[in-house]
Amino acid sequence: MLKAIIFDMDGVIVDTEFQDFRIQQEFIKKENPTIDHAATNFDELIGQSYDMLYKTLRKSIGSNDSLSDIKERFEKFNDAAYESVNYQQLFRKDILSILTWAKANNISLAVASSSTHEHILEVLTSCGIKEYFDVIYSGEFVAESKPNPAIYLNTLQKLKVKPEQAIAIEDSYYGITAAKAAGITTIAYKETRAEVDQSDADYLAEDMLEIYELIKDLNK
Repeated sequence: MLKAIIFDMDGVIVDTEFQDFRIQQEFIKKENPTIDHAATNFDELIGQSYDMLYKTLRKSIGSNDSLSDIKERFEKFNDAAYESVNYQQLFRKDILSILTWAKANNISLAVASSSTHEHILEVLTSCGIKEYFDVIYSGEFVAESKPNPAIYLNTLQKLKVKPEQAIAIEDSYYGITAAKAAGITTIAYKETRAEVDQSDADYLAEDMLEIYELIKDLNK
């Protein structure tokens, strides 16, 4: 019987994953205007933890700067890009059907995201759904975030449920890898705007309404 649903945040609850991807691309182009776009695999940026991201940015830029320097420059660039972002406009409101159904059926809810805890709270509060979640778990709470399964294993522990009693909703390759490594049935929110490998997910859904129907079927 289903006892918990665990959501990734960026690219699932809010449609920010692709926006993050575009910002990261623009940062690389700014830092290295001569980069060969055709020879650069930008798609590997999607869904990375912060530590992985800074290493990938440094590699893509072709820089020998320290990761702390790359981090500082990228955070300034990213903060400027996000100044005008309205999370409510990016909020996938159909998730409310899942959240209210879960609460009515005594199914626990969690967010397990590689984002900082502060950012997770900011987004969930902005979207008006923070109070639905029993556990909010950040990748900064573990030594290695996704694709390492620790973020999911710790979330399961806090929820006091077994992997087979939970469902994870993910979108990125790294997130799907983490959830599957933790032994959790995983539904991927389909991404078509970038080449994201979602083939390891147990199910692929077009939108939140399809995810809702899948969850109800899996709970039978």
